[in-house]
Amino acid sequence: MQWFPVLSKFEFRTFIRETDEASSGKWMVPIPVPDIGKFWEELEDAAVDGRVAAVKKSTIQLRQKIGHDLVCVYCATSDRETVAETLQTIREIGVEGELRYKSDLATTERRDEYLYRSSDFEGPIFKPS
Repeated sequence: MQWFPVLSKFEFRTFIRETDEASSGKWMVPIPVPDIGKFWEELEDAAVDGRVAAVKKSTIQLRQKIGHDLVCVYCATSDRETVAETLQTIREIGVEGELRYKSDLATTERRDEYLYRSSDFEGPIFKPS
């Protein structure tokens, strides 16, 4: 087993649809060892409170394989607005650094591509002069 069960207030299930944006997906949040407890409790609370769709975390077996803990923070759909709102919640919890977002369609199709990076939603906003 590489993942603990998914936690969610709304009995979250992944949805695979015809496009990445219409499918559910997740922010992949790498957490260095031994910091998992620092963020996991707050991410878990966010899922149980309904502030994010769902979360799951890696087991020790996956940690040994990849060298760090990993938390997936799910979105019901992968449209930019939903993904951005979930990223904002992750940031409010205190998670820093570049994060990647992958649709569940891409995961199902075994594609190693990410739909978004956190930097797509953050940083300076350039306005035309």
